[in-house]
Amino acid sequence: MSRIVFAAIATPGHIFPILTIAKHLIGLRHQVTIFSGAVFQPLAVEIGANFVAFDQQVDVDYRHLGEFFPERDKLSAGNEQMAQGLMQFFAGPISILSKQLMQLINENRAELLVIDNTFYAALPLLQQAVTERIPVVAIGVTPLPWRAKDSVFWGAKIPPERLPVDLTREQLVDEATQALIDQVRVTFSQAIVKSGGKPLNKEHNEVLIEGVDCYLQLSTQSFEFCYPDIPDHVEFIGMLPVKLDKNHLKINWTDEKAPLVIVTQGTLANIDFNQLVVPTLNALAHLPVRVLAVTGGRSASFGRKGIPANARIVEYIDFEYWLPKASVFVTNGGYGSLTSAIRHGVPMVMAGVGDGKLEAISRVVRACCGISLQTDSPSEKQLLEAITEILSSPLWRQQAQIMKEDSESYDALMSITSHVNRLLV
Repeated sequence: MSRIVFAAIATPGHIFPILTIAKHLIGLRHQVTIFSGAVFQPLAVEIGANFVAFDQQVDVDYRHLGEFFPERDKLSAGNEQMAQGLMQFFAGPISILSKQLMQLINENRAELLVIDNTFYAALPLLQQAVTERIPVVAIGVTPLPWRAKDSVFWGAKIPPERLPVDLTREQLVDEATQALIDQVRVTFSQAIVKSGGKPLNKEHNEVLIEGVDCYLQLSTQSFEFCYPDIPDHVEFIGMLPVKLDKNHLKINWTDEKAPLVIVTQGTLANIDFNQLVVPTLNALAHLPVRVLAVTGGRSASFGRKGIPANARIVEYIDFEYWLPKASVFVTNGGYGSLTSAIRHGVPMVMAGVGDGKLEAISRVVRACCGISLQTDSPSEKQLLEAITEILSSPLWRQQAQIMKEDSESYDALMSITSHVNRLLV
């Protein structure tokens, strides 16, 4: 039995994959401690893990980001908002979390650290010589954020192989955006120096990817972009399996044979349902389809029009049960949601531009598994046209099924287990 510490940013898309992996390793008789936000303690305890919460000074509840970072809502979705999020939400806590992490590793006499790829409080540890620290595994829960000519914060938006060789970065990234990138790098560098580390000479994601002992990306090689200079210890391991809940929510419609359209704004960008959920309901109100809207844990009001007769509204669903039944998945582009749809072979309509979503969505577009509306707030007309296009053309479903079959050739948990065993020897 080995002692393993897991550390993850306290948002669902980052902690849920970590919990799945931790549960698997607990089943293999490893002793696991999870380090994350206090809101996730019950879930960690439920799987049999020990739990240590982030220091209260930096333990931000993802459900109330606006209360902690009121400036965020004043910025439009895009690079400015993402830069602020990286500086405040990700870089800001590094000095406190890094100290906590080292204390946790020492007190538990941990033999291995597993992090989600945005747990940047591990960067000071990764600056130490490999012989002076425990092994570190990073789990890629975002688009692979490797350097590219057009990368801003989360890797390439355009497939690298499709860019002309003579096209320069200056032609792809304007001065204002580069200034934001530089500002983020300085902020991360200052946070790491404050933690006792060294100033960064590269982007924070690049330093983390190069510094870990292995980087395991939760996607398939065919779904991700091809980077010619990616480190050898980066491996694509496919998507994590999710256990089907036998007590899934039962929902009934008048016509159970009508195509099912699922729409969600995820668990972070689900404050204003007028962005995506409401226009989707209205766009499909008179079509012979079933619509299932998932609010991600928030209550919702739908004004005078109310809820269309063909729609059902729920806070949560078991996606393992419902996604295979869906004909179209309408989403704002969270990476976990997209890869889940890929795993189930469901074509998508995507509306998202902030928080790294453009990078994630571009991978779906490249795979010909969905339509991007290139906005956070699509019109009813845009949604109707995109959804009816997917419903009327079998090619979208066929391509999604090809990607599904490819994903079935991977075994993420087996790959993780193999690397864990190798590093614990």
